[in-house]
Amino acid sequence: MSAPRKGKLEKMNIILPQIVSSMSIGKEFSSHMVMFYWPKIVGKHISDNVSPVKLEFKKLFLYTSHPVWATQLSYMKEEIKNKINSFMGEYLVEDLVFTNIKPEKIDFDDTDNEVNLGLEIKKINISDEEVREISHNLDEVQDDDLRKLLLKVKTNDEKLKKYRKNANWHPCSKCNTLCPPEDQLCDSCKRNANIDRLKSIRRYLMDVPWARFCDIVKTIPCTAEEVNEQRIILMQILASKISSTKTDCMEATILTMLYKSVSPDKLTPELRQQTIDKFKYDFMDSFAAKKGKKYHNSKKV
Repeated sequence: MSAPRKGKLEKMNIILPQIVSSMSIGKEFSSHMVMFYWPKIVGKHISDNVSPVKLEFKKLFLYTSHPVWATQLSYMKEEIKNKINSFMGEYLVEDLVFTNIKPEKIDFDDTDNEVNLGLEIKKINISDEEVREISHNLDEVQDDDLRKLLLKVKTNDEKLKKYRKNANWHPCSKCNTLCPPEDQLCDSCKRNANIDRLKSIRRYLMDVPWARFCDIVKTIPCTAEEVNEQRIILMQILASKISSTKTDCMEATILTMLYKSVSPDKLTPELRQQTIDKFKYDFMDSFAAKKGKKYHNSKKV
């Protein structure tokens, strides 16, 4: 029996602390719950690149796919702590610590409410006339086996369209492909729109490298995770263009402003050199990080 998603969260917030307390396994249980629900708590962008390792003494240890994520997440520390504590219904985390220890893989399965599309399509009937129309469109296919296969595919496609219309799907506002009632765009148009939006974020950051999320979101609808992701992409591109012996170039200047979020009036040659030296040592792929080196949080400038 599956409860609505919102109901699940509300029920967890109310009942979970009581259950944990009564079972006398609070710390271990809560730690496992944070690991299991991590993608739900922080969202896909972060969970794809940052994984929880363990929860000890109210400190959540995190492993990142790239050290730059540790720096960017330090800006979001309060937001992430609040999300975790709110989701779990108790004050579990008071600090985030970044580590090079990889966590064990935890599969997150959220298929409780998914529709068995294959079964639903089988329930849909199409008329003999519709079958004849599909078959007629395949008259030019000479190979019998191929024609039978295409007939089956096109018949199922027609059933799928009927199923979606019965489920109140409507034409995409851009290309007229059927899309769910809650969406304005189909998946393809959404992907294209998302690509354009991410490009807009990168352009904004290149124009104003010191901009923070609170500045960008006023112009471009986005999340803090998306801004951080695009910032990292730009820093990696710029880093690949910086010579190991010449760091007074434009790329180094822009990278420093991106990394430190400092405006041009606060930028100094010393700060640029310090930033590039640290970036080379810690983050640039062309400079191998020392084995066993821990990630460090960078303070906001």
